[in-house]
Amino acid sequence: MNMKMKKMIREGIGLFLLYSFITLCLFLATDRIERLDQVEGDFRNTNTSVSINLAK
Repeated sequence: MNMKMKKMIREGIGLFLLYSFITLCLFLATDRIERLDQVEGDFRNTNTSVSINLAK
């Protein structure tokens, strides 16, 4: 029983760290988008990235 609890706690901590990492990445991306929007106005219209359409 003691080993099962340790395994469950270890898995729980691992899932919590994964969730925290993903949430942190989302917050950082959102912050960057907000800063780009404030600095350049409507950055969606001034975006110079290139996209490739693979669907035929």
